[in-house]
Amino acid sequence: MTPPRDSASGVPSEKNLQKLSELFPDASFFACSDIECRGFTDQVKECRPGDVFVARCSDYDDGHEHIATAVAMGAAGIVAERMVPTHGVPLCVVPDTSWAWARLAHAMEGLRGCGLRVIAVTGTSGKTSTVWLTASILAEAGLRVGVISDAGCVDAMSSLPERDSITDPRQLASWLRRLEKSGCSHAVVEVSSKLLAKHALAGVACDTVAVTNLGRAHLDLHGTATAYHAVKERILQAASNDGALVVNSDDPRSQRLVERYKDECTGSVFTSGLQSTATVSATAVERTLAGQTLLLRCDGVMMPVSLDVPVTSTARNAVLAAAIATRYRVPAEKIARGLESIGSVAGRITRCDRGQDFTVFIDRPSNGHSLASTLSSLGRLSHGRLLVLVEEGLADQLGGKERFASRASRWSEQTLIVPPGIASENATVEDLQAYARLDKELSQLHAGDCLLVLGAVPQIDSGPFDPEHDFMPLEAVVNGWLELAHEPVTAWGGYRRAA
Repeated sequence: MTPPRDSASGVPSEKNLQKLSELFPDASFFACSDIECRGFTDQVKECRPGDVFVARCSDYDDGHEHIATAVAMGAAGIVAERMVPTHGVPLCVVPDTSWAWARLAHAMEGLRGCGLRVIAVTGTSGKTSTVWLTASILAEAGLRVGVISDAGCVDAMSSLPERDSITDPRQLASWLRRLEKSGCSHAVVEVSSKLLAKHALAGVACDTVAVTNLGRAHLDLHGTATAYHAVKERILQAASNDGALVVNSDDPRSQRLVERYKDECTGSVFTSGLQSTATVSATAVERTLAGQTLLLRCDGVMMPVSLDVPVTSTARNAVLAAAIATRYRVPAEKIARGLESIGSVAGRITRCDRGQDFTVFIDRPSNGHSLASTLSSLGRLSHGRLLVLVEEGLADQLGGKERFASRASRWSEQTLIVPPGIASENATVEDLQAYARLDKELSQLHAGDCLLVLGAVPQIDSGPFDPEHDFMPLEAVVNGWLELAHEPVTAWGGYRRAA
């Protein structure tokens, strides 16, 4: 999301001026004593006269190779990681242009004051759910809450989440500014390892940073688990001096985060846990496929909380959200009400009820860590069969079809990997055979059985599915099957019948 520019000057419409020496105190300047930034870009094709060009490096491109072009297009300054010819154009040399880009983005287009309290949430799994659970609790307490997450973004004036994939610090800065302008008092922000790798929070003083857990994920991006954890720990650098760290004490790696935070920061530490002593803890009183009831303990008060989804990770995310809320002195009864009122989070595990006798859950795990948590919980709770249906594309993303089937078989009796074309008018023989297998397995499910559907779910702003589309999400296929197999009861108590 690039802010609108003044057509005459190429400068962001919400005018701002920053001196790079103040943003980058350790930088070295050449051909100048300082650089004043009125507009900035890292895309040489978008560089306009007077802009500062930031030579960012990525896996696919090196911005230093485009500096000569940026100079020819009228760049007023260059930010680079090394000495390069600029033909007299002011040069600012910094250790990391990705960090400089994020710092500049927040200074130019981000928050203007100190009124918005930023709550940043990261971790291997559970980030999105924790963000929305936290927002629900804070809203229940009467606070004006904004959300920035993979499941959508909401400001104080919105009624529905707005789909916007946040992949760059400049987008994050613009959204934080939007939340501030809309009147939000708190912003709950989901921060992935990809964003942390880009130093997306550089220049943001977070009032609270929270970590759900640290597992093994995204090794294709970070290389090793050690490197991945190091990127995740960058979240601590964003904590303000008087802020707070909230961690899941059930995760054995959380203690290292707490120790480092205490060495580097002077803020408070809050913990959550299901299996350990913590600031906020909970015990599962009842857990079945129909849901779970927790006994929540916070601020010396015990409060029952009912959740629709029975998996352990949902309970753990809820308790972490409660710990974040405790940091803002939200009473226990409002915490419980906020957790119970949220229902489900779009794009995360949800219950599907179409009148069937068996239980159906729909989920889209982002990594094997979250998948294992869901499967292990449902496997323990299912008195009958656990059937797993997964989209072929998602199985490929999670390690390949064979590996996925092998991992799922630890908890499920049957796993079907479904090709994308089974609901297409152009279905192949293999697609039709796959649908026949799906139909057979669904027809054999009975009371006590559990079905877990893994794949794409409808987007927040998506319209009805086009039946002629070659890639109808698996959720829509299963929903259609359930509706045909279980006729809904009409308002008059009868059944709707075909003409």
